[in-house]
Amino acid sequence: MGTNKVILLLLALSGALVAWMFFGLDPEFQRLSGAGGFLDARLSGYEADAVRGLQAALADPARAEARDLFQLMYLGPDLVLPFVLALSLCLLLRGYAPGVVLYGRRLDVRHAWLLCLVPVAYGVFDYLENFGFLCYFPPAEPGPWLAENLPQILPWVTRVKFVLLFVSLLLALRVTVFSGRSEDR
Repeated sequence: MGTNKVILLLLALSGALVAWMFFGLDPEFQRLSGAGGFLDARLSGYEADAVRGLQAALADPARAEARDLFQLMYLGPDLVLPFVLALSLCLLLRGYAPGVVLYGRRLDVRHAWLLCLVPVAYGVFDYLENFGFLCYFPPAEPGPWLAENLPQILPWVTRVKFVLLFVSLLLALRVTVFSGRSEDR
């Protein structure tokens, strides 16, 4: 299987996971939790109060189904998505960046590897966010330091994750679609 087919397969898997998360799991979680959807599905962002509110809602013994769905989300599709998406973006950058002119400079293979650090950083921040969610929300019982600080930290981790994802997507678009190269790969 060629690299382009692998990239397309990974991008299709990423799209399917995002669709499942946003259109399948998130509406059901909103209904079950009574405190809104998954925090990282709120593209407009969220604040510490939303973190505390969701934690209080999930701590309610009557919300066992919401807690189970929360665990399913972060130990299922959101465990796979950061890896698959970061890998597909790295493969795009690695395959298409060499030879592209970016900021007046022709990129070579080592530049492509450096550009790959952006989607890798996105993946790391997405996993940090997921780890923070799993450590803070029931059934987890965070220690005093985590209980006090995670509500302030998590919104910033999510913001950085989205910025890194956005920059990664822009770089991938720039080197693949808007490169101005006539070579077919």
